[in-house]
Amino acid sequence: MKLYRVLNIILLFAFIFSFSKAFAGQTGKITGVLKDKKTGEALMGVNVYTEDKKYGTATDASGYYVLLNVPPGKYSLIASMTGYRTVKVEGVEVSADKTTSIDIQLEETTAVLGQEVVITAERPVIQKDITSSELSVGSQEIKNLPVENLKDVLQLKAGVITDANGGIHIRGGRTSEVGYLIDGIPVSDNFTGSQSSGIDVQVMEEVKVISGVFNAEYGQAMSGIVDVITKQGSDKFQGSLNVSSGDYLTSANNIFPGLNKVHPLQINDIKANLSGPIDLFRQKVSYFLAFRRYQNDGWLYGQRRFNPKDSSFQKGNQFYINATGDNEMVSLNSNLDYNLQGKLSFNLFNPLRFSDLFLYDDSTHQFYNHLYKYDPDGLPKYYSRSYNNILTLTYVFNPSTYLTLKHSLRYSENKTYVFPDINDERYANPQLLQQLTGYSFYTGGTDMVHYKRSTTTNIIKADLESQLDRYNDAKTGFEFKFNKINLDNRTAEYRDTALIFDINKYFNEGYFTHRPFGMAFYIQDKIEYESVIINAGLRYDFFNSKGLIPTDTRDPENSLKTRAKAQSQISPRIGIAFPISADGTIHFSYGHFFQIPPLEFLYSNPNFRVAPGGVYTLMGNANLKAQSTVAYEVGLHYSFFDLLGLEVIGYFKDMTNLLGTEIHDTYIGGDRYAVYANRDYGQTKGITISLYKRPSAEDNISVSLDYTFQSAQGNASDPNDAFNKVQGNKKPNIQVIPLDWDQTHTVNLSLFYILPDNLNLGLIAKYESGFPFTPEYQNLETSYENSSRMPNKINVDLQLNKNLIVSRTNSISLYLKVYNLFDTRNETNVFRDTGRAGYSLVSQYTPEDQGVNTLSEFLTRPDYYSEPRRIVLGLNYNFNF
Repeated sequence: MKLYRVLNIILLFAFIFSFSKAFAGQTGKITGVLKDKKTGEALMGVNVYTEDKKYGTATDASGYYVLLNVPPGKYSLIASMTGYRTVKVEGVEVSADKTTSIDIQLEETTAVLGQEVVITAERPVIQKDITSSELSVGSQEIKNLPVENLKDVLQLKAGVITDANGGIHIRGGRTSEVGYLIDGIPVSDNFTGSQSSGIDVQVMEEVKVISGVFNAEYGQAMSGIVDVITKQGSDKFQGSLNVSSGDYLTSANNIFPGLNKVHPLQINDIKANLSGPIDLFRQKVSYFLAFRRYQNDGWLYGQRRFNPKDSSFQKGNQFYINATGDNEMVSLNSNLDYNLQGKLSFNLFNPLRFSDLFLYDDSTHQFYNHLYKYDPDGLPKYYSRSYNNILTLTYVFNPSTYLTLKHSLRYSENKTYVFPDINDERYANPQLLQQLTGYSFYTGGTDMVHYKRSTTTNIIKADLESQLDRYNDAKTGFEFKFNKINLDNRTAEYRDTALIFDINKYFNEGYFTHRPFGMAFYIQDKIEYESVIINAGLRYDFFNSKGLIPTDTRDPENSLKTRAKAQSQISPRIGIAFPISADGTIHFSYGHFFQIPPLEFLYSNPNFRVAPGGVYTLMGNANLKAQSTVAYEVGLHYSFFDLLGLEVIGYFKDMTNLLGTEIHDTYIGGDRYAVYANRDYGQTKGITISLYKRPSAEDNISVSLDYTFQSAQGNASDPNDAFNKVQGNKKPNIQVIPLDWDQTHTVNLSLFYILPDNLNLGLIAKYESGFPFTPEYQNLETSYENSSRMPNKINVDLQLNKNLIVSRTNSISLYLKVYNLFDTRNETNVFRDTGRAGYSLVSQYTPEDQGVNTLSEFLTRPDYYSEPRRIVLGLNYNFNF
């Protein structure tokens, strides 16, 4: 019966498709008008096509042409017609979801074969069809600047903030409010709300960051969209091999122990890619393959003074210390990543195109925990592995209409443990994992959690585009998402300690499977006149968690369970741009956005158990509603001298139904618990001023400078805020406060300069005002929450590239990358009593001797600072045949 209903839904969408036309925003289009150079009359029947002949059409009676479904990149455009000289326009740049206008004038000729006229296209400084804030970073910019991963790329742009834990916030939203896509397919981890599939920078053709009111084709995001468009295979065999290594070089060895000696292989990176065509089944198949292995031993070290089974204790004023470690320095935030990507593209037959993208990522990393500094072998590691296969079929009905069908299969696996075998004899008695004093490190013990989660996601997506006429680009599409989440929560046991109460085991122990389902449909139209551009759309989202909820909230474990209700919502979006002159436009946009909270908040504590003796229980809620945001934006775009661009954007966001917690009573007096609910709210407002200069033949310098003023406020930064406050005998906030990631002032500068003698310079500089914090003294708050500010942060990254050998088919270059060039001590966290990372007032009322360590040792927090200076030296070899 369920299958019959799904088939009916699919048939309904197919019926809608027969009347509506749409597209997905991973390709762009080229349009223009062709005229007779002498008379100015429109030319009908001119053949317009890209030099590789993959995209082509003919002009209509008004001389107008449109090339759809063109992937991002640079092209040579050819216009030819009998009796006229052929014109070739080189350097035509196409961006995803954008219109590139190329008007051409043809000159008559009496020769049978007229001489070809070659001209170079100039990309306009401003894009006049932008109706909301959208920033694109191309492959050339990624290559020229010191960036290593997607997070580095995102930090180049205005409105993007990185918090102390490395989380990405766009325009004041929570980290889970950002939607990540690869080639238009969602790759966010639905369980945690973070990015799921890793992708290497060498595969990126373009990174599109939409921080404003994004179109109706995008859903399950409230703050922004990050869409990575991957590279296509080339027409000729080419590739590169890139090898680099480096280390940290800092003067702050007192803060960062373990970095006092130089180890050239501390950081090592191997990247390779191949691209080209092959003949397969009489078809020309293009491929792009890339591999990367990246290892970084980290900059946060501990010392193995204790082994996990060492036992220390305090009796009276006497400390009894048992330390059997070898005192070796051990990294506590190491990282090892393997990435493999491959993409195949070819035409099955003339109107049907095929492509397949495969992504594989394997990562092992560790998060620094200050308490394990002298017991490093007791700290767990985190293992993640994922693969994603995206199959795309594109059927071209005619030059102005095509249909795209996509299927994505993604599998991800996350594990956390100290030892792979849960019965490993090296697991220590959990009673050893304790502090002897409030300011001492662990003297033994191991983390006992054995966690495993696997997620399988199947996505079926269809998009259709048609240029209905010269002015209307109507769009529609649907998406089905099937998830299967397997949770395996176990706790390692040590001999007869099974009787020891373990709160994690009590709440989450067991094996659980969840199968949430989601679907969406959108319809949209882009209307392009010379005097106005309108983007208007409507999106419908449906979600069913298929989870269970207790019928009696006062006895959740023992009461009957019912299925959660399905959630649905409709989101209108509209954006309007007005060209105010040949050099400028203004735009206004407005939209509603909805997003289901990360699934971990729906399914946590699946046993519905309540711990006795107080408020110690936090429970999931499969009946959570979608979070919502209403966003407004107005902007000005202006160009000067065909060289400089200015953009001024003002925005406002109203966020409601955000994830929070509420307290419930049970039938047993004193036993209470918290459950996730849609109770939090917030507001963000700000203004961004961006100035950018493109390179010219005279100076070869490219500069981007932007400033953001922003206020991000709400009743809580953490969904667990109300739960945490009740545990500390505090009341939840009823007033609006600055959120933890509220960064008032942000300045970004990126620069690329071609110097003489084949030497290139890339530079990134960033200024950030401090995040808020709550001042305290002796663990008592001395003012209202987030009323003080941490110190400001400044960072400069540099890249120098020197071409050693350059020939027609090969090039070899040597490069130097320096991150945190000036080795600045940026404070990402602080002691609450001083507002600084370097000192605390605790020493005024706490003795220096803490038995295991001194108070000064414990108060030295390397994790309160950003990464010290990192230097990488590399060699890159490119070949092209």
